[in-house]
Amino acid sequence: MLPKSNRLKAKGEFKRTLSGKRLFGCPFFVLYGLERNPISPVPHAAQSVVHPTRVGFIVSKKIHKRATKRNRIRRRLRELVRHALKQGTLPNVSQYRTLVFIARPDALGAKFTDLQFKMERCLQGIRPSGKRVLPMSASPPIEGNP
Repeated sequence: MLPKSNRLKAKGEFKRTLSGKRLFGCPFFVLYGLERNPISPVPHAAQSVVHPTRVGFIVSKKIHKRATKRNRIRRRLRELVRHALKQGTLPNVSQYRTLVFIARPDALGAKFTDLQFKMERCLQGIRPSGKRVLPMSASPPIEGNP
């Protein structure tokens, strides 16, 4: 379970976060983030110690009508974030006050390892400006004939 200091609960905070930037989208979830105050003289790392990044999860009834299925998705996503926070594998997340994961229907049938891979790729790919890093292509660039 996520520590209380990392939980996002208030409805208003969810709304503010959703009005922020869309950071990442995949077949399993969409990630929204609300950045910390960029004008503040205190660096993001110091702000994150006093006020750690809080994470919220939204799983609507459109995903599945049964609450047990929705709660299963929520528990899996929460466990992935908890594990990443414990391992310290979230280098760029300290720049955000809040993050909200919105589950998509494919998350219900996804394997835990697939969810973990997408979440790690998503959270490690966030740049300080809020833009995601594009993955490197496996093939070398094609050069034209001279």
